[in-house]
Amino acid sequence: MAPTWRPSVVSVVGPVGLFLVLLARGCLAEEPPRFIREPKDQIGVSGGVASFVCQATGDPKPRVTWNKKGKKVNSQRFETIDFDESSGAVLRIQPLRTPRDENVYECVAQNSVGEITVHAKLTVLREDQLPPGFPNIDMGPQLKVVERTRTATMLCAASGNPDPEITWFKDFLPVDPSASNGRIKQLRSGALQIESSEETDQGKYECVATNSAGVRYSSPANLYVRVRRVAPRFSILPMSHEIMPGGNVNITCVAVGSPMPYVKWMQGAEDLTPEDDMPVGRNVLELTDVKDSANYTCVAMSSLGVIEAVAQITVKSLPKAPGTPVVTENTATSITVTWDSGNPDPVSYYVIEYKSKSQDGPYQIKEDITTTRYSIGGLSPNSEYEIWVSAVNSIGQGPPSESVVTRTGEQAPASAPRNVQARMLSATTMIVQWEEPVEPNGLIRGYRVYYTMEPEHPVGNWQKHNVDDSLLTTVGSLLEDETYTVRVLAFTSVGDGPLSDPIQVKTQQGVPGQPMNLRAEAKSETSIGLSWSEVGRTFDPTTAFVVEDLKPNTEYAFRLAARSPQGLGAFTAVVRQRTLQAKPSAPPQDVKCTSLRSTAILVSWRPPPPETHNGALVGYSVRYRPLGSEDPDPKEVNNIPPTTTQILLEALEKWTEYRVTAVAYTEVGPGPESSPVVVRTDEDVPSAPPRKVEAEALNATAIRVLWRSPTPGRQHGQIRGYQVHYVRMEGAEARGPPRIKDIMLADAQEMVITNLQPETAYSITVAAYTMKGDGARSKPKVVVTKGAVLGRPTLSVQQTPEGSLLARWEPPADAAEDPVLGYRLQFGREDAAPATLELAAWERRFAAPAHKGATYVFRLAARGRAGLGEEASAALSIPEDAPRGFPQILGAAGNVSAGSVILRWLPPVPAERNGAIIKYTVSVREAGAPGPATETELAAAAQPGAETALTLQGLRPETAYELRVRAHTRRGPGPFSPPLRYRLARDPVSPKNFKVKMIMKTSVLLSWEFPDNYNSPTPYKIQYNGLTLDVDGRTTKKLITHLKPHTFYNFVLTNRGSSLGGLQQTVTARTAFNMLSGKPSVAPKPDNDGSIVVYLPDGQSPVTVQNYFIVMVPLRKSRGGQFPILLGSPEDMDLEELIQDLSRLQRRSLRHSRQLEVPRPYIAARFSILPAVFHPGNQKQYGGFDNRGLEPGHRYVLFVLAVLQKNEPTFAASPFSDPFQLDNPDPQPIVDGEEGLIWVIGPVLAVVFIICIVIAILLYKK
Repeated sequence: MAPTWRPSVVSVVGPVGLFLVLLARGCLAEEPPRFIREPKDQIGVSGGVASFVCQATGDPKPRVTWNKKGKKVNSQRFETIDFDESSGAVLRIQPLRTPRDENVYECVAQNSVGEITVHAKLTVLREDQLPPGFPNIDMGPQLKVVERTRTATMLCAASGNPDPEITWFKDFLPVDPSASNGRIKQLRSGALQIESSEETDQGKYECVATNSAGVRYSSPANLYVRVRRVAPRFSILPMSHEIMPGGNVNITCVAVGSPMPYVKWMQGAEDLTPEDDMPVGRNVLELTDVKDSANYTCVAMSSLGVIEAVAQITVKSLPKAPGTPVVTENTATSITVTWDSGNPDPVSYYVIEYKSKSQDGPYQIKEDITTTRYSIGGLSPNSEYEIWVSAVNSIGQGPPSESVVTRTGEQAPASAPRNVQARMLSATTMIVQWEEPVEPNGLIRGYRVYYTMEPEHPVGNWQKHNVDDSLLTTVGSLLEDETYTVRVLAFTSVGDGPLSDPIQVKTQQGVPGQPMNLRAEAKSETSIGLSWSEVGRTFDPTTAFVVEDLKPNTEYAFRLAARSPQGLGAFTAVVRQRTLQAKPSAPPQDVKCTSLRSTAILVSWRPPPPETHNGALVGYSVRYRPLGSEDPDPKEVNNIPPTTTQILLEALEKWTEYRVTAVAYTEVGPGPESSPVVVRTDEDVPSAPPRKVEAEALNATAIRVLWRSPTPGRQHGQIRGYQVHYVRMEGAEARGPPRIKDIMLADAQEMVITNLQPETAYSITVAAYTMKGDGARSKPKVVVTKGAVLGRPTLSVQQTPEGSLLARWEPPADAAEDPVLGYRLQFGREDAAPATLELAAWERRFAAPAHKGATYVFRLAARGRAGLGEEASAALSIPEDAPRGFPQILGAAGNVSAGSVILRWLPPVPAERNGAIIKYTVSVREAGAPGPATETELAAAAQPGAETALTLQGLRPETAYELRVRAHTRRGPGPFSPPLRYRLARDPVSPKNFKVKMIMKTSVLLSWEFPDNYNSPTPYKIQYNGLTLDVDGRTTKKLITHLKPHTFYNFVLTNRGSSLGGLQQTVTARTAFNMLSGKPSVAPKPDNDGSIVVYLPDGQSPVTVQNYFIVMVPLRKSRGGQFPILLGSPEDMDLEELIQDLSRLQRRSLRHSRQLEVPRPYIAARFSILPAVFHPGNQKQYGGFDNRGLEPGHRYVLFVLAVLQKNEPTFAASPFSDPFQLDNPDPQPIVDGEEGLIWVIGPVLAVVFIICIVIAILLYKK
């Protein structure tokens, strides 16, 4: 239709405006009407119903109307129902009248663009005019009420010849199941099933049966969809809580109803839940950092009402700070304080915190004080302390009080003066000096120096020299050439402190003084270090010495004296020191494990041998973990006393193997573990019941029980069998003792309980048992046995003269006691799935069409109050006949060899077979050729209906043939199929010698050859595992990559232009094992000699490896001076040329010449056993291959290549290593495409230069 122009658009001037107008009108192009659903001719029955459905589409949307004889239909019996915005309409005529309604009806669709018409003819027959096979509604839909979201099924069953097709109408409109996204389905029986029913599904439904004889409508049946309505109620009420200040709490509120209510939270009149974000059914109020108590209201609301519930949150309070402490008494080591409680409510106890102001250590705490007076002891004399008090109640500890600062009293010094030194000023006078004590415990008033030549006498008998508050004094009037012992003490106003350690002085000039500060320090288990200080020297002499080769944990005594040319000085006092302890050097002995019960193991041991203790044993530890556990760290029992030699491991997993070791400890640490002991905990009863317990009533006296074994982790032993407990129930109570059936099979999962009472409820539980007894029982399943069912009806089947089957029956003999409510009939061919019909109680016969040569089976059961009764069965075989139809040819295609064709076909349709097909005859004739056709017989497939194929040989290329097939039964052949004309193509030239040349882990190299006269660029394709690769028609090999290791592959080489008729060649190969998966690792730093170190991967293989080869790959620089990054795998490279070098050694001349070529991969070494480390470029020979020196500044990568088999070319390669190179600040780049030019241009320039020199010499001579 040509576009129309609007005046406003025509006013646009210019070609651009005209183009825009055309574009705009093209986008708004209109479309004439077109029918998408046309009415069909119908044959109805007088008094019945007929409906014609018509629908059209177009732009704008068309309107559909119905006409009769050119006029719009108008009658009380004629009704037009529009749908899809009047673009569709149903013409319904009810009731039908003959011959008044017989006519041709017109469906007219029109819009502003055009109008179209379609016709449908209606024929109306009286009941006595109905032909045989006219559809009949055997069972129509019934009134049904269903709850919304439940499944509703509208039943329908119809009969006729041929079998009628069943469709459905709802409210006089056709039902389209495909438009419901699978929610509405039409079952094979014809029933309409509506899942997740909605209120829109409510309406009047009709079932329509249609075949070639006519159409019949069922009586309408209403489907009502009801919606359950329940007022809201709380299923979980909000709970009140009592929390700490600043605490967090979650309050949950859950309400139910139909419809489900919205739930929100309120605090007073304030909404805590946003109006547009109210959840349905459940709302959790999250409160954080709560300071004050409050009430919170949960509100649930729906269209049926509003309900509320209140939760109270109470915040507890901490105690207040007590009054400032008051000091009531001070001593040198204690302070007594009192305080006021400051709290009206009782407190649990008080806490005192105190700290010395002269020290930076942590606060010290005294807890559980129940009075308001307390003495703090253990303090340092003459020290200032700061003290706080706080109260504690059931909530926690309150804030501290104001602090009080006080000082303890003085005490005699607790330590002696330090670093006491003495030296001779003259032959009779010595000078003594010292340092203050570390703990003076008050103000030092002075010092006393004691000295004597007889140190064995009491100090009170020594000579004494008093000194005021000074750290230096002289003592005179000494005797010459004697040895004096000197000691010093300090005193305060309280008393004297302790004496210092004695020092000795020799009254002889020139003899060195006594070494000072002799100290012994354990350096290790076998050595002690001695150190000291010398007197009167201005240089650093040797002041330390280590005594080695000692025993661990052994005490040694030391004395030290200085020596000079004038003689030996005075010895120091004895210093004692013990060598350090070591870890035990042996584990505990005789470790034994015994399982006392299913969750406990007793572990016992003896200590290590005494000579291996290396110190005092401080304890033992026992380590244990389940075998096969995913957690590699064992559990450990520590701090076992050294006097204990056994321990009970508890809370273990039942029936589990454990690995147990024991370790001895000294203060240094643990010794070695003992040898592991494996022990299994005892069996126990299963802690979990059998899973998925199901029970179903089989009949009036039997119930089948099904289950699965308990969870493996909770079986706690080997399952020996199962017990099924069942007891008769009346209401919710058991009647009589439970009965037990035992099945002594570990893998049993089913049991049938028999000899039960009809229509009786039974409670059934199942339990598994081990050697220790039966375990937990499953949840009870209550099953009601079926009532006594009806017996078998009397059934007979016979063939009618028209060829159909007629089934007749009589009710069961016990129908008088239990009335028959209906029948279920299953019938069909013996070799096909049966059809099922539900028949009324009054029906006594049923007719069904039949095919010759088939056996039909009928099964009939009567339905009573207890369900279906016993089945009666009858079978009838119809004699065979020759086939009435011909086979269905699927197609023909060229085969692998020249001059052959594969012909495929299916047997005749079941209705035309007339028996079992035993063979086929294939007729082949050249198209247009005279004479009889060539016939070939072929046995039929064993499976009825299966596809059959035959390869026809000896046909001529470029010749057309007519192919026909017919089927045979035992009674003879059927008709030939229509001829299929097939023309053979010219003989193709195909590759030959298609083979596998090389096999890797993830790649395979394929190769083939062409005939000498082959010169065609036609591409080929390689197919494997559903994948296809195109191959150039001129190439003779292809590397297939990205395969899976150790996997079987089938490769097919065929011409790309061919399909099934193409010439194919096939080879098979299994890829190599998955080994050498780790890549070689380059060490971050070179070796001591500057060589590169590469750590090779593990070479272990499940198959024999002939040799390992180290392959070096030089990297070429690009023109930009950058080295490429190898992202792939060595197996993605074509290694054919490299593999050829494996069978021969490289000659030196060959090596030299190749160094002048473009760098390419080369073999640097061969090993029969792969070493752990390799040094590339060390210029050594390995297995006959030279490990060439590396070019400085050039980068390399390497990989390992393993030869797995000798007969087949099978290899495995590791990934590439990281790039490496020798250090060179300015390497010469190797540029792609220029390496060869260097060796060509260089010599040429040299020759030209020499020629120029010769010419210059000749010219000069002339």
